[in-house]
Amino acid sequence: MRQLKGVAGEKDAGRQVKYFVRGDMGVSCHQFAALKVRNGLRVNGMPVHANHVLRPGDAVEVLLTDAPRAAVQPDPAPVNVVWEDEDVLIIDKPAPLGCQCSPKQTAMTLENRLAYRYRDDPGFVFRPLNRLDRGTSGLMAAAKNAHACQLLQKQLHSSSFVREYVAVVDGRMEGEGTVDAPIAKESAATVRRTVDFENGARAITRYQVVQSGERHSLVRLRLETGRTHQIRVHMAHLGHPVAGDFLYGAEDPRLPGRFALHSERIRLAHPVTGAIIERESPPPDALTQLLRDDAVLGSRVAVAIDRPLGSLHPRHPDLRYPVNYGCVPGVTAPDGEEQDAYVLGVDAPVSGFTGRVIAIVRRRDDIEDKWVVCPEGAAFTPEQIMAQIHFQERYFDSFVIM
Repeated sequence: MRQLKGVAGEKDAGRQVKYFVRGDMGVSCHQFAALKVRNGLRVNGMPVHANHVLRPGDAVEVLLTDAPRAAVQPDPAPVNVVWEDEDVLIIDKPAPLGCQCSPKQTAMTLENRLAYRYRDDPGFVFRPLNRLDRGTSGLMAAAKNAHACQLLQKQLHSSSFVREYVAVVDGRMEGEGTVDAPIAKESAATVRRTVDFENGARAITRYQVVQSGERHSLVRLRLETGRTHQIRVHMAHLGHPVAGDFLYGAEDPRLPGRFALHSERIRLAHPVTGAIIERESPPPDALTQLLRDDAVLGSRVAVAIDRPLGSLHPRHPDLRYPVNYGCVPGVTAPDGEEQDAYVLGVDAPVSGFTGRVIAIVRRRDDIEDKWVVCPEGAAFTPEQIMAQIHFQERYFDSFVIM
């Protein structure tokens, strides 16, 4: 139950209480109708009818009660709530995690986790205001009651409700601009959306490139509308799909179950008090790692060879190294050791080597990276790289980044 209070002023003398409650207190017509049924309208502590006439100084009290929620299976998994009061909830959602239950997915969503968190509040209903795709992480706001929800929905596409995202997109992107391109559903048989200038609903995304690279760029985005998949569709329309977006670009093994899109900042006006609520969430390491990988690929490094071509593998004596193998001095790997490297394109034992990083071999458990270094001008496909370093593929679930 949500209790609202107000005090009639001089301007309200002779005014019926229903106009004060619906106008000054922002209670919707539907909610006001429920008040009359439940005796939830009081003046100076006494129940009154809707046509009660106010006098200056009258204390008006409204008792709002939400309808019972549909049964949702509680999930005790944690929820990162970064701000809340009796009206508003701001959550930092991980990815991949679905937002709401559906007929196809009745469990393992954010809604299930919140059902457990508020299991002792029979009136709680999850009312998300800015929904995030399963593969998108970051901040989202929700209303904790119907009154707050209907007031916040009026803010959604105004300057009072700000949603800013960061994305790592494919390719070199520069500058800033606005994408004003209408979006429509592609067909009844798919969840894909597309830019459709004839039949689409207007969609506006503002963007600013923060960092440009040959393989990826970091972009900050602000939504002025809220169409399904809006950022993903608009970035693909510009020729720079969000990295790892299997629907509008290409899947990336570095981003299992998600893509490189994060809701970084949210700002809104509290629906009852009007106070500004603002929270920020830094992008997860999975996104920034893409840019760090870019900084390594193509760079020149020196390698100290400690396991020459043809030598025995230290843990698997049945295998001989098909490549020169060593470390990159001065670079610390995640395990604290100097960065490991394979040397390709040098078909004789050498004590040291300087070359170009053409790929990164990464284990899917993210514990260990190895760089692939070759002479200038040498070219290898991912398949050729893994064929040469087959002992890595044989004993570890790994993939190549080029």
